[in-house]
Amino acid sequence: MDQESMEMFGKVLDKLDSIDGRLDKMENRLDKVENRLDKVENRLDVIEVRQNKMSSQLTELQLSQKLFEMNTNRNLAKLQDSVDTIEEILKMNDLLPR
Repeated sequence: MDQESMEMFGKVLDKLDSIDGRLDKMENRLDKVENRLDKVENRLDVIEVRQNKMSSQLTELQLSQKLFEMNTNRNLAKLQDSVDTIEEILKMNDLLPR
């Protein structure tokens, strides 16, 4: 090989070394980004678990509220029946005006 070809290969090798160095830096940066994304993913997993638990608790609360409403309405209906009965008895005994 002549001197000119040797110089050309030297320049090409220098360029490849430069590119290799830049690629190493990019790889390091991508590794850091990947680590940060892993942390974000872990935090999202925790948030998802918490959200699922809260959803379940909300469903239980809604069920409890519906049961409370149903029982309250039933008890109020019984109470109204009792009041109506008392009112009719008082009217029959002329203790309340008709």
